[in-house]
Amino acid sequence: MRPLEGVKVIDFTQAHAGSLATMLLADFGAEVIKIERAGVGDLARYWAPIKDGNSGYYSFLNRGKKSISINAATAEGKEIIKKLVKDADVVCENFKYGSMDRMGLNYETLKEINPSIIYASLNGFGQTGPMKDSIGLDLQLQAMSGLMDRTGFPDGPPTKVGAAMGDHLSGTYMALAINLALIHKKKTGEGQQIDISILDSLFSILEAAPITYSLRGSVPARVGNSYPSISPYDTFKANDGYVSIGISTDRQWFKFCEAMGMDEVAADERYMTNELRGDNYESGLKAAIEETTSKMSKFEIEKILRDARLACGAVRTVTESLDCEQIAARNMIVEVDDKALGKIKMGGIPIKMSKTPGAIQHGAPLLGENTVEYLDEIGYSKEQIKELVDQKIVEIV
Repeated sequence: MRPLEGVKVIDFTQAHAGSLATMLLADFGAEVIKIERAGVGDLARYWAPIKDGNSGYYSFLNRGKKSISINAATAEGKEIIKKLVKDADVVCENFKYGSMDRMGLNYETLKEINPSIIYASLNGFGQTGPMKDSIGLDLQLQAMSGLMDRTGFPDGPPTKVGAAMGDHLSGTYMALAINLALIHKKKTGEGQQIDISILDSLFSILEAAPITYSLRGSVPARVGNSYPSISPYDTFKANDGYVSIGISTDRQWFKFCEAMGMDEVAADERYMTNELRGDNYESGLKAAIEETTSKMSKFEIEKILRDARLACGAVRTVTESLDCEQIAARNMIVEVDDKALGKIKMGGIPIKMSKTPGAIQHGAPLLGENTVEYLDEIGYSKEQIKELVDQKIVEIV
């Protein structure tokens, strides 16, 4: 049994961040009913990679869910949604600020229908503050949060994280918040409103930078892949790419030099302690290490240092990471049977639980695939459903 079985989620999310949150809930058993705009659907249905007109991006983010296609701008469309909310546990949305108010489907309205509802909202700036009604996408929010200033090399421009970090992190936070709210609801019977901001989420991972500024009045400059407190802790050239190496103690340093055959470097007084290695890193140590690593392959170095019980990892391409034995052993590449795309491989479930593991029950739904199922469940007759379809209030497959 999965831990969220019996939890019903009415899901207005689209694109990445909110859809990731409800995907996580679906992986662990929640019944996620995706409300999609009739005739259009989720924005992510149009995002690459595309095969035969269908999006792999959408398929990943919406696996395990069900789809109802409704024109929520109509009075009857709103009435259908309110009937669905009556016995739901959670409502999720990630529209621009004020959108659910304009639709007449905000927290206060739905709380009248279902007093114990958990209502989770996610957007760029959240539901409060002077920028709450501004549009913010992952790129701009990485820039505004300070994360971009911390990412990149000292002599280069600020750089965004390669993946959509803000979307993924805020979606994870929203899934966590929903589970915390479900625990509170189980204890008290009370629902509540959840407010997640992508900007908040990105700011939260600046690590010690805010504290450093508070204590010292400044923050360290960008350092690329190195780390000022530990040396060597960086990526180094190999003859076929790059390898990352992290040495945390003086004992590990001498062990590293022995494993790599760097006896002269080990004997150099400039590198005897971590502090000295840091002081002399850019002026000599990095070049000395690369004198050795650049003559070897990245996977050769990785094996030597792994055998020596030292932290090391080849910088894998995405293709190489797909072939990584460790990733495969932990079921992080799974094959899913998707109605639109057929059998496809996608990222697995990163949360491992011994008693209540997650599972991907099926691929993403077709647009409006479950409309009839849920209209029937809330009391609409076949004749009424046909009329709704004819009036373009709902869409069915």
